Amino acid sequence: MTIVSDKQHARTFQYWYNPQDPPDYKPLESYGVIGDSRTSVLIGADGSIDWACLPDFDSPSVFGALLDPKAGRFIVRPLAPYTTWQRYERGTNVLVTEFSTTEGTVRVRDFMPYLAHRKTPTAEIYRRIEGIRGKVSMEVVFEPRFDYGLHEPTIEIHHNGVRAVSSNGQSLVLSTEIPMTNGNNWARGEFSVQAGQEAYIVADWGAHTVHPVASYQCDRRLWQVRTFWRSWLDRLSYHGRYRDVVERSLLALKLLIYEPTGAIVAAPTTSLPEWLGGSRNWDYRYSWVRDSAFILRALFEAQYIEEGTAYFDWILGKALEGGPMKVMYSIHGDGHLPERELPLRGYYDSRPVRVGNGAVDQFQLDIYGSLLDAALRYDRQGGLLTITEWEKLCALTEQVYQNWDSPDAGIWEARNEPRHYTYSKIWAWVALTRAAKLARHFDATAPIEKWEKEAAKIQAEVFEKAWNPNLGAFTQSYGNPELDAAVLVMPTVGFIQAKDPRFQSTMNACFKQLGAGSHPLLYRYKNDDGVGGPEGAFLLPSFWAVEAMALSGDLSGARAALSSLMEHLNPLGLYSEEVHPDTNILLGNFPQGFSHLGLVNAIFRIEGAKRMQDGW
Repeated sequence: MTIVSDKQHARTFQYWYNPQDPPDYKPLESYGVIGDSRTSVLIGADGSIDWACLPDFDSPSVFGALLDPKAGRFIVRPLAPYTTWQRYERGTNVLVTEFSTTEGTVRVRDFMPYLAHRKTPTAEIYRRIEGIRGKVSMEVVFEPRFDYGLHEPTIEIHHNGVRAVSSNGQSLVLSTEIPMTNGNNWARGEFSVQAGQEAYIVADWGAHTVHPVASYQCDRRLWQVRTFWRSWLDRLSYHGRYRDVVERSLLALKLLIYEPTGAIVAAPTTSLPEWLGGSRNWDYRYSWVRDSAFILRALFEAQYIEEGTAYFDWILGKALEGGPMKVMYSIHGDGHLPERELPLRGYYDSRPVRVGNGAVDQFQLDIYGSLLDAALRYDRQGGLLTITEWEKLCALTEQVYQNWDSPDAGIWEARNEPRHYTYSKIWAWVALTRAAKLARHFDATAPIEKWEKEAAKIQAEVFEKAWNPNLGAFTQSYGNPELDAAVLVMPTVGFIQAKDPRFQSTMNACFKQLGAGSHPLLYRYKNDDGVGGPEGAFLLPSFWAVEAMALSGDLSGARAALSSLMEHLNPLGLYSEEVHPDTNILLGNFPQGFSHLGLVNAIFRIEGAKRMQDGW
């Protein structure tokens, strides 16, 4: 694979591939994502589906070449060397990949039908092949590997396509008019497409018979999915200068929602490393209370309220079941997520490859404040919290009241000893203040004065114990000199004024000591967290810094920092979790909800500050 142009614009960023010598791995910059309200699929610019967990986000992968070249893939590509670029159909999650060879040009449109409120556990991947210019020789390679690539299927060639069957009876069928041949544990077909011709290929999870591809009503499905996405975006009232970026980020966030329950995953992938070759590789296909609440803020700011209703119905049904609220849950609501390692090479040989997440059993104090802040925003945007739901939120607030002075694992899920993290105390303050506001709004019987008095106590303690006068900064935890970019959230939640000299000094100290490459990229922290190994610059704190700049009145600085951060979007407008500080390659799970919600919230914060400055 060779990059044949600089990333000046998404439409001019091209790759060159030789199908006779394909790369084992590709940079995250070269991937797009599609989805269907149950799962998301990653498709490379070379026409290869390299990641698909079917039928759900946390199902074992069927195509897993993202983590190991032998773990399965589904390719549509030219037979001769080709250049390629990708884009999305405007206002949709329909992904278009265009291939150019000396013979001509072909486009492939990839999509999954998005049927709102669908409960049936199935998944369909549609690939529409269109001849644009000349006559191009193409190939299809269908190579599923069940259970994270650990089991090869039995391949059956049928008149209408291919059926792959696992040892436990699971099946994935490929419906196509292209003649396919059996390669023992994979199937392959060759064909030619001329200008004006088109053909569909459909991969269908769970079907037991290979049906004619015409029976999938492919053009109707494409029309339906275009209509859905464009209708959903039509609800967006924002029409400012960053409209295109906001649209793509919201579309990416929508792909993280598991609609059968309302759960929101942090990312649709596992074990994409925070540093190539490193061991900081985690499974993000679960619903973190914190991440989900932050995502809801972005959706609420954009006037998407229904997603909040679904999430609160789900999480508040789980919050008090069987003890304290968990840090995260599976998309089905399970709080038992044992962590294990898979015998795979890992992305660019980054091991271990993990499924499950051991952080599920940590005590993380901030999750309560995140949820209560989201609940208050939901209520203010017109959502309806029932009294029963308020009672559960009230009980969660009491847990904060009783436990806020205990050490915890913090937002970054450190795997060493618990500490009194400044960030955690900030969000304990958020929990108590938001609960008091909700109680007043509901005119509910609640110990409002007790909560507010305790919140004031927390705030005073943070100002006393987290402030380090020698550093001129609020530190990561009480009594320690280390800095943590997470404290940049302070003015965003109203804990301190952005213009306060203590916060300005803290932000300057973070940029000086935690700066990672081009401004405003930041490392989260630099001290030991019990995991070890290097990592990239974490995007979310940089967006908090942008919000803080806007809140302090520095709109030009905020816009400049935002523009710099947007340079790290991949050509399709997608973020991973982190960025390499030197090479700027994307690192971590992808696409990442944290990063996209940070971008959307920063944009809305800048626009809001601009309106206030203009006296609107």
